[in-house]
Amino acid sequence: MRWFCFLFVFLFMACSSDAASQAVPKVSDKGGSSVQSSKGAAPTVKLNSGFDMPVLGLGTWTLRGKVAEDAVYVAIKNGYRLIDTAKYYDNEEAVGRGIRRAIDDGLVKRGDLFVTSKLVPWSSSLDEDIDDSLEKLGLEYIDLMLLHQHGSDAEDKAVYRAMERAVKAKKIRSIGISNYYTEKTAKRFFADFEIKPAVVQNESHVFYQNTEFKEYAKRYGAVVESYYPLGGRGHTEDVLGNKVVAKIAKAHGKSAAQVVLRWHVQSGYIAIPGSKNPDHIAENISIFDFELTDDEMKQIAALDTGHRYENW
Repeated sequence: MRWFCFLFVFLFMACSSDAASQAVPKVSDKGGSSVQSSKGAAPTVKLNSGFDMPVLGLGTWTLRGKVAEDAVYVAIKNGYRLIDTAKYYDNEEAVGRGIRRAIDDGLVKRGDLFVTSKLVPWSSSLDEDIDDSLEKLGLEYIDLMLLHQHGSDAEDKAVYRAMERAVKAKKIRSIGISNYYTEKTAKRFFADFEIKPAVVQNESHVFYQNTEFKEYAKRYGAVVESYYPLGGRGHTEDVLGNKVVAKIAKAHGKSAAQVVLRWHVQSGYIAIPGSKNPDHIAENISIFDFELTDDEMKQIAALDTGHRYENW
């Protein structure tokens, strides 16, 4: 049933969620995140694992083959240093090729990049799956590995313990969880394991801000990372076409996408917009030369409906 749900969503949303205009680096700490020195065009935040993670990166959900490879390469060329993939996406090899091209062309060194992958809870060979991800990506270590979504209690524990083992084996640097939206569901990971989650990757956008959970995670030094930061495939126009967002964008001479992504990082989220369009990839990271005012932040905060689009 889980596989059917994922497949249905994949087929329904097979279009890429893009955005659209431009700029460059320097971000303030208005949202309370501990922003550190810059990697590429995006500043970084210090994780509770001690590693620095860029506050904006490229999501690769639905990108496959040469499309995924080229998107990763173009992103790195435009200053991205955070690349997000997953075993379930079936694109780790293509993402790895894009990374290797960028390294071979002298755009970056491996240490400049922050690569995330994820494990599904129904795997029966977790340690081997981690090794398989490393092999497909062509990397000696993965910067962040996440439990992709909740399974049974036993499955979740097995995945998390496998990730802890991989940290100790220096195959993974930081670990976390994804699709956990409440203190009740996430609490056991912060309380019951030796290594606390450094990142919680969830659906987050202007209509679903889940600020209460973000503040809960912050108590443990964990950061919430937004997938679907522009609303997600099938819902992007709802976000980018919002009148409040459009008015703020006009005031700054920016696109709606840039304003929304700026809101994410200024609020203390990490954001990973997905795109295969080179112009949109360049635009999405060009958000660090302006700031939203306190009043503009409040206007966007008021858009929160408490409703998310997915049920994972």
